[in-house]
Amino acid sequence: MFNWFKDRLKEPTTYAGLGMAIYGVGQAFDIREAPAVAEAVGQGGAIVGGGGDLITAGVVTLGGVLAAILGERGQRR
Repeated sequence: MFNWFKDRLKEPTTYAGLGMAIYGVGQAFDIREAPAVAEAVGQGGAIVGGGGDLITAGVVTLGGVLAAILGERGQRR
């Protein structure tokens, strides 16, 4: 089971699917950050598809998600 999951994480289509699912949920529930989060997940998949490792993909994806969710310092909403 673990090997199947690990193999799926190495496929770029997994990240494309996750990105589309995140975008769809964002559209359904009117979440403004969803397109940026979906893009970050897609970029992580592009790294894996290009021969990168899962750690690099994870760092890029997490960084993109945090950049999309966290606001700029000093700005009030």
